[in-house]
Amino acid sequence: MKVEEAKRKEAMERQRKEEERYRDLEELQLQIEEEEERLKQMKLLGKNKSRPKLSFAFDSK
Repeated sequence: MKVEEAKRKEAMERQRKEEERYRDLEELQLQIEEEEERLKQMKLLGKNKSRPKLSFAFDSK
C-alpha cells in the first residue's frame, strides 16, 4: 500500500511538473508573439519615419 501511495505521489508530481512546463511554454509563446507584433509595428513606424531621413542623408552626400 505504501509503495502504491509513493507511486501515486510520484505520478501526481510528474503531472504537476508537466503542467507547469506547459504553462511556461505557453507564456513564452505569448511573449514571443507580442515581441514579433511589436517589431512589426516598429518596422512600419520606422519605414514611415526613416524614409525622408534616408533620402535627406543621401541628398546631402
